[in-house]
Amino acid sequence: MTKYCVIGKSLPHTLSPEIHALLKTGVYEVRELECVKDVERLLRSGEFKGANVTIPYKRDVMDFVDVLSDEAKKIGAVNTVVEKDGKLYGYNTDAGGMELNLKVAGIALSKKNVMILGSGGTSKTANYLAKKAGAKEIYIVSRSGEINYDNCYDLSPQVIINTTPVGMMPNAFCAPVELERFKSVTGVFDAIYNPLSTRLVLEARRQKIKAANGLLMLVEQARLARNLFAEAEQKQQISTKNSMQICKSLEKSRRNIVLVGMAGSGKSVLGKRIADALGREFVDTDKLVEQKMGKSPEQIILGEGERAFREIEAQVVKEACSAFSRVIATGGGAVMREDNAFYMKSNGFIVHVKRNALATEGRPLSKDIETARALYEQRKPVYTKLADATVSNDGGLLRAEEQILAAWEAF
Repeated sequence: MTKYCVIGKSLPHTLSPEIHALLKTGVYEVRELECVKDVERLLRSGEFKGANVTIPYKRDVMDFVDVLSDEAKKIGAVNTVVEKDGKLYGYNTDAGGMELNLKVAGIALSKKNVMILGSGGTSKTANYLAKKAGAKEIYIVSRSGEINYDNCYDLSPQVIINTTPVGMMPNAFCAPVELERFKSVTGVFDAIYNPLSTRLVLEARRQKIKAANGLLMLVEQARLARNLFAEAEQKQQISTKNSMQICKSLEKSRRNIVLVGMAGSGKSVLGKRIADALGREFVDTDKLVEQKMGKSPEQIILGEGERAFREIEAQVVKEACSAFSRVIATGGGAVMREDNAFYMKSNGFIVHVKRNALATEGRPLSKDIETARALYEQRKPVYTKLADATVSNDGGLLRAEEQILAAWEAF
């Protein structure tokens, strides 16, 4: 039985097995190895006919493969190893993955000033592609380099490529650079794909700059590796079309559906119905606060004040929205904190649930209808700005549910 694997030092959340299952690669395993000697031993054991290699071994494997592709030599990294006729062949498919991702995003490097954040393996891939495309200038930014995160703002990049882990979950509420300080940027690519939209990507989109995450790069490099495995076994190749379809499916299946809106709008009931319809986990952030603290949000607000409640709520929102494939109902005021709104948006499809009747009973922040209306007017612009879809719950739960599902299907 022919087997393949992904090799790295720590791979608890790798998507490679899922992607290769969709690519119909065959038997595909995860192997976490402590040192490069273990990597060489495994690859030469004959147990696997091919392997994907990830952090921190992409450079190290170059020292013991028997044949290096020209692209791997130029980049200085190998991410795919294939055993053929007793020899180990090393390739780099990351370049093809990034190249397709940039192309689909409409981000061109030719004759552009390209700023690459980071100096690791993915940075080398970006540098190779920028040179190959005929970039006008290439700036490599690193913490201790000639160009660093203090003086990089003196430059005028047109394309920014982030190859650092800054902005990755769980510490996603940060960005490697302040995008607004650059005045000539027309494209942003972030190799991170967890979250689906980093702060850097969301900020670029806010400024109407073309932007993309690295999920398509991940899928396409896997397809290219799969084809190298198949070539060695004289099996059928598959096209880029498969990568596009798999990427779209992965992103949709992982994206949360997050319901926002005023208390009493029906978010929790609708959330449960949507979760049941889609076969997803349902999460209510108010219930999570209660489980965490042993008190309801109302009890916390009345006993310790709203500020104390908001701090606890922020922890819960971050935890709930950092996971994937959920339906999440949020508290009415959760959107008013910037970090909460970010975590909702980073992995989420946001639905604003509206209802004309405003709840007051048991609501310490809106004890009467006048207070509730004032609170809604304060929050309304934030709901509107954040939402990907707005649905009325005045016509009954079934109608609202159908509208949410239709909006999700069209997204």
